[in-house]
Amino acid sequence: MKKFPLRCFILFVSLISTAAAAEPWSALVSPSNSFEFKLLQGETPVAHTTIVGWGPNWQWVGVGADQKAQGDTLDVTTQFVVNKDRGEVIDIRFRVRKSGPRQVAFQYDLNAAKDVPVTMLIAGLGPEKGFAKGQWTLSLADGKTSVVKLPVGITAQPATKKAVLGMEGVGDVAFAFEPPTPLAFDGDMRVLLADKVYKAGKTSTTITATFPGEASLLARQEDLERLSRTLAGPDWFPLTIPEKLDGPGVIAMDDWLEKPAGKRGGVRMVDDRFELADGTPIKFWGTNLSYGSGCAPEQAEAEATAARFARYGINAVRLHKFSYPKGRDNGIGDANDATLMDREGLDRFDYFAAQLTQRGVYYAWSHTFGFMVCAGNRDRLVAYDEIEKNLNGKTYAFINFAEDVQDLMIEMIVNLLKHKNPHTGVAYADDPALAFIELQNEDDIFFYTSESAFNACPTYKKLFLAKFADWLKAKYGTDEALAKAWDGLQSGESLAAKNIVPQLNPWFFGSDNLPKQKGGPRQRLLDAATWMHEVQNRFYTRFAKAIRDAGYRGPLCGSPWQAPAMLPHYLNLRSDAMVGFIDRHNYFGGQLTDTMLSHPGSGYFSSGLQQVVDRPFGVSEWIHVYPSLYSAEGPAIMAAYGLGLQGWDASFEFQSSPRRQAYNDRAGWQPWGVWDADVPTSLGQFPTLARMIYRGDVKEGEIISTRRVGADDLASGRFNFSDTVQQTGDIKSFSGSTPEEALAAGRCVVEFSDKPQSSRPSTFPDLARFRDGTAIVSATKQLRWETSGQGFFTIDTAGTKGVVGFAAGRPQSLGNVDIELKSPYASVILTAVDKESDLDNAKRALLSVVARNSNTGFKYFAIDERILDNGQGPILLEPVKATISIGKRPIAAVHVLDHAGQRTGKTLEVHSGRFTIDGTRDRTLYYEVEYGDKST
Repeated sequence: MKKFPLRCFILFVSLISTAAAAEPWSALVSPSNSFEFKLLQGETPVAHTTIVGWGPNWQWVGVGADQKAQGDTLDVTTQFVVNKDRGEVIDIRFRVRKSGPRQVAFQYDLNAAKDVPVTMLIAGLGPEKGFAKGQWTLSLADGKTSVVKLPVGITAQPATKKAVLGMEGVGDVAFAFEPPTPLAFDGDMRVLLADKVYKAGKTSTTITATFPGEASLLARQEDLERLSRTLAGPDWFPLTIPEKLDGPGVIAMDDWLEKPAGKRGGVRMVDDRFELADGTPIKFWGTNLSYGSGCAPEQAEAEATAARFARYGINAVRLHKFSYPKGRDNGIGDANDATLMDREGLDRFDYFAAQLTQRGVYYAWSHTFGFMVCAGNRDRLVAYDEIEKNLNGKTYAFINFAEDVQDLMIEMIVNLLKHKNPHTGVAYADDPALAFIELQNEDDIFFYTSESAFNACPTYKKLFLAKFADWLKAKYGTDEALAKAWDGLQSGESLAAKNIVPQLNPWFFGSDNLPKQKGGPRQRLLDAATWMHEVQNRFYTRFAKAIRDAGYRGPLCGSPWQAPAMLPHYLNLRSDAMVGFIDRHNYFGGQLTDTMLSHPGSGYFSSGLQQVVDRPFGVSEWIHVYPSLYSAEGPAIMAAYGLGLQGWDASFEFQSSPRRQAYNDRAGWQPWGVWDADVPTSLGQFPTLARMIYRGDVKEGEIISTRRVGADDLASGRFNFSDTVQQTGDIKSFSGSTPEEALAAGRCVVEFSDKPQSSRPSTFPDLARFRDGTAIVSATKQLRWETSGQGFFTIDTAGTKGVVGFAAGRPQSLGNVDIELKSPYASVILTAVDKESDLDNAKRALLSVVARNSNTGFKYFAIDERILDNGQGPILLEPVKATISIGKRPIAAVHVLDHAGQRTGKTLEVHSGRFTIDGTRDRTLYYEVEYGDKST
């Protein structure tokens, strides 16, 4: 073989570099705010500019406009309003122009008639996330040079003439400031346009960006339209929503659900699983309904919704936050008494519960998210007026401290449990169809909301502090002993004065701060954490006892919420374990191309790291956040890996809504209709996934990791392992000494013990045992998660075979079934239709095939994937193409089904057990494989 000449190699590299450098540069205005720009190389966002301001005390003040350039210059105006009544307003004129072949100038003209108090008003500059390696090189006004490495923390720099942003693989973008301007950093660079007080008068600041190559200004509406994209191609087909769901259909699972729900007795928590009273194991594969409109629908919708759930294999529904007072947040509670339900709303609630039960669908209570007190309860509260005024009557977080508020919520649930449903003739406490009761939703004492709630109402705060002082006195006895333990008290603090304030922000005793603390300051934090733990446990214990005294024997859950990593997390998890089963909430995505497949164990699946060894486990809220397009992976992961391999006991996708038709008319919408399970990529897969779950096709794996938490760990805040928790709103991810990837291999659990942890050390997974090249193979050998490329996984069980993800052109051999995807992404699941069958002896098999779905007319921005036009119904489905071969069994026919799962009269050609599905041709998401007689 001839050697490749060095000079040729150098020329080759040079050509690549030249091609990269030749990518055009531009400054692109934001579609939603003309004060924001992306700096692009080609169509790749490299950096950004914006304007942000805060009034006094960091009060955020929005700055924005939507006008676009009419010619070569963008010229927009707006106001920075601190207090309009006092005339504290800064007029802002923003002009952007191309000032040279490689330059774009951003000019900020400010004008105020009087002094305006501010924290700061800034122009922000910074690299995009993918270009965060490099540095800022600053040329200061005094002639000195300063270098600030990326990523940048919080720091400040004096007046600066020029800042060069050097980014690996991109080159340098220089920003010149006229006049020289002080800078601050907090991630992005902050160019100070106003600081502390903007003096009356006019100022002008120009930032001129100089790019490595020729640059253009893209600030006209036609520039934005040129960069908009329609998602659905011409081959995508509309979802045909059936008007009536009753009647025969291959997907129908009505006969899978034993009727009525609770026929074998109520649900019980037995060790780490749910059982019915006669010992029959049960797992819940369900969804959520919210508010009075969802949990207490009108009669016709109640009947149709219960029937729809049963047809799609949903055997349980979580009834969520229905107890708000009538007229407030769409609840069915009494408008004047928080302990009672509104009579008319309760009758609808009763009727729906009866309909669900009749169809074989269990229901669970998630009754409250922020309990609301009513005027009629004034005499039972220490300071009703403070709660109404300072908390708007809603006691989220506050309830964890206030026992009188707790009493009202407990009484509300006891009253509801004692209420006899006239449509069933059974009191709810005795109704075996009531699957579980959650004490409170997404609330616990170890969350960031506790501190502000504690301080919200002065009368209650005084009582809270008195209780803390009593607790400290019982532990330490005297001020002197307390001061010795804490290395001193703060000025004026004493047990007698009852003015010692506990630290209630859980960050201070979490993984980011507690390990840095020593001696007395650490002990003070530990005492606050222990007190909070005991306060929460006392609330939960009283609540659970009242429910048991009312006669209910089913499972209980403390709260499905979480806390910051390590000590607060394990104190909170311990509280929940003391109540009953462990339940958690988690979401994933929000961007078009977000996927969990590229990283096993990521996203909401990572919640499984909170499973406790001797308790059932469930995730009662989860979904891909709209408009994430790869949402079909979610239900398949939760079914196969969650309820299968991990042995979870409950899953409730968030959320459904009552309706007579099968699906929603849109895939999703912003900003509020984002949690929608009634779309083909979710509900559409339930008939195959539910069969797999209820038959137990995917076997529970062995425990490969046990993090053991002893009483001494909780007392000292020291553990022999570490966890990480990352949270942005509802979206959370978990990892640590037991990596989230381990969830793709085997069960990972937490074990609590009153004994010292050192007596039984934690164990951690040896993932090398489960790796096969670039794949993670489950301990059961039934699941294989391929990590190369964008990722996919396979299901290979006797009853179900499947391929989910980015497996195009990578044929998968799954026992007697071969699946080769032709589409870039899809979820293809083949399962035996009947309860007692597997794919070796079933007469029929159901095949579900979904990829992506979107609204008709859905458009997005090519640069950052933001939605430009959300579109409207009907939902469009991306066609799936694949070749499937089934060996050792003759196939009589492969029927094309309609969107209700009924035969259309069309069949596919089959040759030697091999057939091709093509959504462009077939325009469906379901097929039925009918097996022939082996003798033929």
